[in-house]
Amino acid sequence: MTDTPYRNVRGVLKATATARVAELQARALADDSAAVGTLARLRRCDPADVGAEPQVWAVTLGDLPEELTTYRSGRPDTPTPSERALHAALVLYALHQQSRDEAVHRPGVSLGSAVGQLARARAVEDDLDAATIARLHHAALATSFEGHVHHLRGLIQLMRTEKQAVGLDYGLLAVDLWQLADPYQDAREVLARWGRDLHARPKNPNPTTTEETK
Repeated sequence: MTDTPYRNVRGVLKATATARVAELQARALADDSAAVGTLARLRRCDPADVGAEPQVWAVTLGDLPEELTTYRSGRPDTPTPSERALHAALVLYALHQQSRDEAVHRPGVSLGSAVGQLARARAVEDDLDAATIARLHHAALATSFEGHVHHLRGLIQLMRTEKQAVGLDYGLLAVDLWQLADPYQDAREVLARWGRDLHARPKNPNPTTTEETK
């Protein structure tokens, strides 16, 4: 079996996760009963246990590109890191979208950026809420894929309950999870990305132009 180049996996996984989340989101927000039911079933899943719930196989494992199902270690019956990442991303999205009437999949918003937004929204005295930041630290310091996902689930649930919606890009999150699930990759790349984006200066949503200030 020929190894699939990582750059191909990254792009295909991001595109696949984005397409599946975007379709579920659009249909659920339009009150499509099938999509609403699929999200409910996904919420009942363990995000770290791909394949355990047959009722979601079609959305988490069905009709996947070969790049996501090829296992470089030669264990074809074991879920690949890509399959584990896609499953986890879809389950976390379903948890995030629950009871929200606005889209929580936000293209271009990384996990670190979303947690930064959440921490600023929950802050009382400091610039960033320490308890929120601690949750991301716990996710970063976990020693297993299951541990990473467990702590991310708690963060996603906080985002869901925030009055002002905090969204993130689930295609980007799927890539992060893939890197964390794959023993051949360096998890420090993901953690550095989280830290960099968390502490980046927030962009001004309403920048004032030079002409406006005259």
